[in-house]
Amino acid sequence: MKKILSLVVLAFLSVFTVMAQGEQFVSTEVSNKNVVLEEYTGINCGYCPDGHRIANEIAAAHPGRVFVINVHAGSYAANTYTTQWGNALANQTGLTGYPAGTVNRHVFSGSVTDLNRGQWASASNTILNQTSPVNIAARGTLDWTTRELNITVQLYYTANEANSTNKLNVAIIQDNVIGSQSGASYNPAQQVGSQYRHMHMLRHLITGQWGEDVTTTTQGSFVEKTYSYTIPASLGSPNAIAAKLEDLHFVAFVAQGQQEILTGCEVEIENINMPTLNPRIDGLTNIEVQDCSTDARVNVNVTNVGSDAITALTFQYSVANGTPMTYDWTGNIASMDNTSIELPTLTVATNTNQVIKAKIVNANGQAFESTEASLTIKKSVVSGDGPMVLKIKTDTYASETSYKLYGPNNNVIQQSSSFTNSTVHTFDLNFPSPGCYRLQVKDSYGDGISGGYIRIFAADGTTQLFNATGTSFSSELNVMISVETVDIDDETFQDMLIFPNPATNFVNIQGTANIQQVELFNLEGQRVAAEYGDVRTLSLEGLASGMYIMKVTSDKGTTTYKVSKK
Repeated sequence: MKKILSLVVLAFLSVFTVMAQGEQFVSTEVSNKNVVLEEYTGINCGYCPDGHRIANEIAAAHPGRVFVINVHAGSYAANTYTTQWGNALANQTGLTGYPAGTVNRHVFSGSVTDLNRGQWASASNTILNQTSPVNIAARGTLDWTTRELNITVQLYYTANEANSTNKLNVAIIQDNVIGSQSGASYNPAQQVGSQYRHMHMLRHLITGQWGEDVTTTTQGSFVEKTYSYTIPASLGSPNAIAAKLEDLHFVAFVAQGQQEILTGCEVEIENINMPTLNPRIDGLTNIEVQDCSTDARVNVNVTNVGSDAITALTFQYSVANGTPMTYDWTGNIASMDNTSIELPTLTVATNTNQVIKAKIVNANGQAFESTEASLTIKKSVVSGDGPMVLKIKTDTYASETSYKLYGPNNNVIQQSSSFTNSTVHTFDLNFPSPGCYRLQVKDSYGDGISGGYIRIFAADGTTQLFNATGTSFSSELNVMISVETVDIDDETFQDMLIFPNPATNFVNIQGTANIQQVELFNLEGQRVAAEYGDVRTLSLEGLASGMYIMKVTSDKGTTTYKVSKK
């Protein structure tokens, strides 16, 4: 029989046979159930990336046994990445919030299948330990020239199933969809610059909303069904996205009806007529360098969309449209596999947007030019004397905002838990010594501070050193603070004299205080010299010319001085 699958006339052929003419590859041994975890999500759901993370971890812990299907539906999806199937699937779960999920659409307690993300792991373990009345296996081919997909699904019933009619489902799933997502910091492994890598995304149900009927469900029954489907250039409704063959995979499962999935499997696909050598850049990822230098680090995300393994690549890259540079990489990327390759450390201008561009110009010793990828990064570094003043204007959800100040050793030296009202909050940032500090402002929901801002001022409270609007970040903003000196208003240090300054090979310290320790720091906060005891002379030999911070500790306290070496 024929059925119309979409507005473009794409049909599948479903053939039912009780005894197959071809090879029987499904197991006839009694087996436990596999898990189909349907996760309900949306791009405006702040905690959904945490659900993605949990689902990924469950699948990774049970390879070949747990299959994740991310269904974008409901108001949080904002009609992005939705399909014609999603709302009906979501509506039967009884969900009351997002992220939500079902594990084999089973009712574990109460009367609904909806589970919160904290329940998915234990529910999956329960299902994995249950005996299944039916085994499932699936194989197929995908022709890259015609985009024709052919799938054969086999079922074998090792016991009598309670329902005389079951439903067989085949879903098309897509990985590596790059787009927006609130709360991305809850799943940092999926962040791609300012965007997010969506995985396990439902794009289509070849067998329709609730699947194809299976009417032979008694012990010893063997069922085989075959499907042919020409994959269109794009999938999904109402906002279709490009259906990239290399990112598609297919999950088959059998259910008692619209609910209670018995077991599932991933379809083993043989790719036909693939290009032999075809590396693809899936974007660039900023590896945040949390120091006060001009260093930046970037990963190039590469997928091998060819049939040959990739063992060598040459990248051409640039910073802010500067002189192109090249980087030669060697390794191994198997067909249909992907990896992240870090470029050499980049030098960027701080406090300004810097566009990083990269493309592949050689693969396996052959000239090859990929599409160029770009990433805009901004490394915020504030320089000045301590103390400073922090002002944060929160939005109407003030309790979602918090901040921490990290010291040079990455220890928290100052913090707020959260704010209780929406207004301008002012804090003195006190630095115990010169060095490189990190201010981290977080929004727990993941949508920034709408209408608010984060500002840093000098100690006078009026000289502005840093300003960011509250929507310039989603979940987290990091600002590096290079503290050059720590000002101490203490008359006991007024008679201390540091000379010569600028110096050549040494500096002298003169005063009445009993000195206990003298330390010298560069402007990145790294200690480059130290002397202990009643030090009166500090050697500068071997140090590069430039500005340094000298920290003097005595019986009267601690103070710092700027020292310049010629």
